[in-house]
Amino acid sequence: GLMLPVLEDRRLAELDTLTIQKLLCISSVCGVGIDTVPIPGDVSQKSLASLILDVAALACRWNKPLSCRVFPVPGCQAGMATSFDSPYMCNSSIFRLE
Repeated sequence: GLMLPVLEDRRLAELDTLTIQKLLCISSVCGVGIDTVPIPGDVSQKSLASLILDVAALACRWNKPLSCRVFPVPGCQAGMATSFDSPYMCNSSIFRLE
């Protein structure tokens, strides 16, 4: 399947119009779910559980395995830039959980 790992793909990391909802929509027809997406470090359990349930619902509906691999970034809010110092990760804006 198509993988869209935001923090591992420089072009995806630079897209300022990409949202978690758009990634979920793409995953409904192709893809592997939410993969390496940075989210606010102070994300609530309720918001994170809601996202996981959305991914699980799509996986059940389309009878395919989907992942939900997010990276809570401590001290960062939605819209802020990450500052990872790794040759394996691209910096990106923190995604909003809506």
